[in-house]
Amino acid sequence: MLPVLFALLQVVVGPSAPPLVRPASPTPPPAAPAADVYSGRARSIDVRAPRLNDTVTIDGVLDEPAWQRASLLTDFTSYSPVDGRPAQDSIEVRVWYAPEALYVGIRAFAPPGTVRATLAERDRIASDDWIALHLDTFLDRRRSFVFAVNPFGVQADGMRTEMSAGPGVSRGALQAVDLSQDYVWQSKGRTLDDGFMVELRIPFKSIRFQAGATQDWGMQVVRQTQRTGYQDTWAPASRSVQSFAPQAGALRGMTGLKRGLVLDLTPTSITSTSGTRNSTSTGWQRGTRGEAGGDVRWGITSNFTVNATANPDFSQVETDVGQIPGDVRFANFYPELRPFFVEGSEQFDAPNKLVNTRSIVQPLGALKLTGKIPRTDIGLLTALDAATGTGTGDDRANPLFTIVRLRRDLGTESTAGIVFTDRSVGTRFNRVAGFDTRLQFRKTYSVEARYAASLTSDSTKRSGSLWEGNVGSSGRGYGFRYSAQGFSPGFQTQSGFVNRVDFTKLQLNQRFTFFGARGGWWDQRQHFFTGSTLWTYNAFARREAPLETSLSLDNSMTLRGGWKVSVTPDLQRIDFDPRRYASYAVPSANGRDTVAFAASAQQITSSTALIVNTPQWRRVGATITATAGTEPEFFETGTVRRRDLEAQVDVRPSTQMRIGALLRYQRFIRARDGSLFSTQVVPRLRLEYQFSRALFLRFVGQFESRDRSALRDPATERPLLRRATNGTYTPLSARKSLLGRGDVLVSYLPSPGTVVYLGYGTGVDATETMRPIDIQRTTDGAFVKFSYLYRVRGTTR
Repeated sequence: MLPVLFALLQVVVGPSAPPLVRPASPTPPPAAPAADVYSGRARSIDVRAPRLNDTVTIDGVLDEPAWQRASLLTDFTSYSPVDGRPAQDSIEVRVWYAPEALYVGIRAFAPPGTVRATLAERDRIASDDWIALHLDTFLDRRRSFVFAVNPFGVQADGMRTEMSAGPGVSRGALQAVDLSQDYVWQSKGRTLDDGFMVELRIPFKSIRFQAGATQDWGMQVVRQTQRTGYQDTWAPASRSVQSFAPQAGALRGMTGLKRGLVLDLTPTSITSTSGTRNSTSTGWQRGTRGEAGGDVRWGITSNFTVNATANPDFSQVETDVGQIPGDVRFANFYPELRPFFVEGSEQFDAPNKLVNTRSIVQPLGALKLTGKIPRTDIGLLTALDAATGTGTGDDRANPLFTIVRLRRDLGTESTAGIVFTDRSVGTRFNRVAGFDTRLQFRKTYSVEARYAASLTSDSTKRSGSLWEGNVGSSGRGYGFRYSAQGFSPGFQTQSGFVNRVDFTKLQLNQRFTFFGARGGWWDQRQHFFTGSTLWTYNAFARREAPLETSLSLDNSMTLRGGWKVSVTPDLQRIDFDPRRYASYAVPSANGRDTVAFAASAQQITSSTALIVNTPQWRRVGATITATAGTEPEFFETGTVRRRDLEAQVDVRPSTQMRIGALLRYQRFIRARDGSLFSTQVVPRLRLEYQFSRALFLRFVGQFESRDRSALRDPATERPLLRRATNGTYTPLSARKSLLGRGDVLVSYLPSPGTVVYLGYGTGVDATETMRPIDIQRTTDGAFVKFSYLYRVRGTTR
C-alpha cells in the first residue's frame, strides 16, 4: 500500500520528482593519470599526496597539469541510511598541496538532469547535493574542520565533534557540523551533463594544526545525493561503530607547510537609527548613533590562536525563530551566532551547557585563547560586559566573565576534562567548577561521568551541584543507553544554560534498526524506545514516589528516494509539585476571603506525533509534524487536549531564489469542560534572492499570536489568584498578544569577515484587537554596517 501512495505523490509533485526506478548512471570516462590511486572500498586510505609548487586558477575546471599529478581517491561506500554498499554514483577526488595551501578537485557523476544545486547563501546548502571534506588536523580522532560545497561551489564550513550529532541525525550529515564557524578559503564549481565538478583551495593559515615538521591528518570525504537520499563516504564507515572520525582515512607525510604570519584585523563600523512610538501620542522618539570596534586574530603558532575584540558589534541581522515551548515551565535555548564567540567554540564545549556565551550580552571587550598542546585542548575566555543596572553599587557594575575549559585525550578515543566559569558583578558572583570524562571501549561501548558544583553570592550565599552518569552502546542493529542525572536545588550557572534544577532523573533508551533489501521500497526502519522517571532531588534520596514518568516509542522509516516517516506514541504520568503553587490562592465561597490553592491529583496523558519529511526535489522540500492527544497543563494543574502542527516548506523557483515558509500552531482545550485554554500561532516567511555568491537580498517576516484564557481552579472553577510580594492577591487573568516583526537585509559578503550590511527592521503590534488587519508599527530601525578582514602579510620567525 505504501509504495502505491508514494507513487501517486510522485505524480502530484510533477516531473521534477525523482523517478521510482533510477536511470542507470552513465559510465564515467577513464580517469586521467594520477600520482597514486586510493580506493576506499579496498581500504587503501592512507594518502601520500604530492607536494607541488604549481599554481592553479580556482575556476571549477581541473585542467592544469597539477591535477594530473594529484592523488586520486575513488570507490566510495554508502553510509546512510544503509551502510556498507558500493555508492550508486561514481566520484573522483584529487588531492595535492603546495607550501601555503591544500588543493582538492572533485568530479562527481550523476544521471543527466538529476543534480540539485542553487546559488545559495553561505552555509545553507543542506537541501542541495553537496560534498564535504573532513580534516582532522590534530589526528586526535575527536574533531574535524569541515569544508563543504554544493555543485556551484557555494560554501558551508564549520567544526564537527563526536558529540555534535543529535539523536536521529546521521553522523556524516551537515546537521552534525557546527556551521556557525566560518573560514577563509576558495571554491568554484559547475554543473555538467553527467554530474558536476568543484575545485577547492584551503589556505593553511585559515586552520589550526599540530606542531611539527611532518604532518599526518585524518581525512574523510562525504557525498550527499538528494536524488537518492544517500550519503556516501570515501573511507568506509560502519554504523556499528559509535564514533565517526576514527573511521576516516589519513593524509600522511605532509612537509614544509607554511602558514606565514597569521594576523587578521577586522575593523567594524556601524551606524544605526531607531524609533519607538510614543505611547502617549502618535509621535515617535528617534535616535541615531555610530559605533566603531574591531577584532584581532593572531595565530601564535600553528596550534594556538588569540582572539581579541573591542566594542564589538553583536547586533542581530535576523530575528531568532519564534518558538512555542514544549514545556512552559522552562526557558527555550537559542544558539550562539556571533562571530567572535563561534570561532574556536569547540574548545569550550562542556556537558550540560555549562558554557553558554549568549549569557555575555553586550561585551565592551573580550579576549580568548584557544589551542592544543599534545593531547590537551585549552580554551580561556574573559569578557567585560556592559552594565545593565540603573541603581548604585553592584547594580551599576560591569559583569566580568572568566571561562576556563581544559580537556585531555585518553587513549585513542576517550577524554577527560575540567571546566571553570565565573561571573562577577561588584561583590556578587556565580562560580561553577566541574569535571567530566567519556571513556570509549571496543568501538561501540562508552561510559560518561560528570560532576559540577556552583557557589553563588548575591543577597544570600548558596551552593549546589549536578551529577550525571551514563553507559551505552551503538551497534548497527541494536543500541542502548542508560543514564542517571541530578541537579540539586541550589545549583545555578550564570555563564551557562540550565533551565531546570531540583530533580533526579533515570532514563533508559533501546534502539532496534533494520535495513531493507537493496532496490526495495524502504531503506531503513528504526524503533527507539525511551523510558524516564523523575523525582525532586531530595525525594529520590528519601525513596519517595516519582514526580514524573514517561514512555515513548519512536517508529521511523526511511523510504527509497529520501522519504522519511516517523510515528511516536507517548505516555506520561505527572504529579504536580505543590511547591510551585505555594503563592496561588482561590476566592473562598463567600468571595471575601482567599483559601490556599490545592494542585490537582495525578494526571495520566497520552499523545501521538507524526513526522513526514519529503525528499529534496529540484524545486521544493517539506517537513510536517503533527501531534494530537492529551497533555498535563502546568498553569492550572489540569489536563488539556493538545493539537500541534509544524509545517516547513522550502521552495526554490530558480537557482537564485529561495522561499522558506514556517508555521507553528498549538491549541490546548481543557479536557474537563471542552473550553479553550490557549492558542499559539507563529507563522514565518523568509524570502531570499541571491544575485551572486557574495550579494543577496533577504526579507524575513514573522508574527507571534498568543492567546491564553484566565486561569481557573479545576476543582471549583473559581479564578486563580497569585500573591504579590506586598501580600496582595491579583487574578491570573487572560493574556493575549499579537506581535510581528519584519526585516529587510541587503548583504555583500565576499568572504568571512568582509561584509557590507544595509538593513531595516520594524516591529508591529495588534494585541488590542488580535486582528492582523489592525497592526500598528511600534518600533523600527535601520543600520549600515561595514567590516573588512585585513590579513597582515609577513613571515614568522
